[in-house]
Amino acid sequence: MKARIVCIAEEVNTGKVFKLDQLHLAYRSYVQSCIDQMIRDKRISVLPSDRREYFPTSEILTSQILKNAQMHAVQVVETWIKGIYGRKLRRQIRLQENLTDHQRMELRCCGKYLVKKAGKLGKGSITQEMVDLYWSWVWDPEVSGRPPEVSEDFPIWMSEMTCSFGPSEDASYFSWWLSASCLVPRKTVKIPLAFNPYLKDVEGLAKTVLAKKREGRWTFQFCEKGSEEEPNFDGSQGKVGVDVGLNSIAATSDGRIYGKRFKPGFDKLYQRVQSLRANRQRQELKRDSRRLARLETKLSGMIKTATGMISNQLVKSFPDHTFVIEDLDLEGCRGQKRFAYRALQHSLSHKAKIEEVNPAYSSQRCPSCGHVSRGNRDGIKFHCQHCGRKGHSDVVGGMNLLGRSEDKQIHSCDHYSAVKSFLRERYLRKRNSSLGRIRKKAL
Repeated sequence: MKARIVCIAEEVNTGKVFKLDQLHLAYRSYVQSCIDQMIRDKRISVLPSDRREYFPTSEILTSQILKNAQMHAVQVVETWIKGIYGRKLRRQIRLQENLTDHQRMELRCCGKYLVKKAGKLGKGSITQEMVDLYWSWVWDPEVSGRPPEVSEDFPIWMSEMTCSFGPSEDASYFSWWLSASCLVPRKTVKIPLAFNPYLKDVEGLAKTVLAKKREGRWTFQFCEKGSEEEPNFDGSQGKVGVDVGLNSIAATSDGRIYGKRFKPGFDKLYQRVQSLRANRQRQELKRDSRRLARLETKLSGMIKTATGMISNQLVKSFPDHTFVIEDLDLEGCRGQKRFAYRALQHSLSHKAKIEEVNPAYSSQRCPSCGHVSRGNRDGIKFHCQHCGRKGHSDVVGGMNLLGRSEDKQIHSCDHYSAVKSFLRERYLRKRNSSLGRIRKKAL
């Protein structure tokens, strides 16, 4: 599904912009009140049939806008709940020294699959004690951080009941118009849109619109309708490991490296963003400036463009393959890898079949002898201290990810310390058996 972003026309009447600004202010305030109520009541979600009775009413917003705001608030809370595990609680689980490995696995399953009741999960089971412990962390602001807050650039969700759009009958003034509900009941505001060559047919667009104010100017996001049939990626032609590196965006298990020249330009822009943000924090300025917002938008656009091109190259080079990627914990990860990992994972998931595996020590393990050591890797160079194998560290990581997809003894939820102990035991068994064979031949 492609998004088409259209700006409001520069010649628009200021009175129409004022009505849109007033609607935005009331909409944001109501969404925040709905979010606060869900957090107070510790509600993960609210069914559509219960939202009207559960959420507070508003004397300003119309019934349809109220319905859209309630749905938007539920989506914000659900997204926040899903992201807490990766942002905060994954590290919290690792810091608990009084827990057993099985209890840690139970907590990780609660976070990854949002388990709410005790019971069986796969081949194991989860106790109610671990479920209660995990959700007590979720609702504790000292552990999970501040609850979601609606920012000034929070968008307005407009459904087909609150807006309509289409080409103008008199194209001599404006080619497209958007008619949206405002705070006055049974009244609409007709907004002229700037020219966009991609807006041609109304029937090819979804009926919902996302309105957002960017750098003081209103923009409207239209989405093209996707095909009714969901793509089926069977991955029947085999598997290929893909490792996101520190100096390259992606490296495959067969030795191909993508995005080598991306890092210098990214680092330069990233340092500008970090320096500007640190300067604002020193001055205790909570709101982002227009310059900072513009640079961050440019940074995210740079990442999306690069990872989109690389994912297209991967799918073209490996048609109908399953891409094995790392189930990475981004805690403490900075710079290019942090941004590129999520973007590449998201892009690949829409174009091919992906499989996530445990990434523990994938860049430090030798794929030939199985020796695991931090000294095996030096930047982009890999040199095994046991067997002497040399190679590119990101390519070695891709090879280990591919091998781990077939390893039934290491699961994605296993703790990294347990993975290290298991890999070391496996390496020692292999080394001792090979030494035994050598001694027998010598005798």
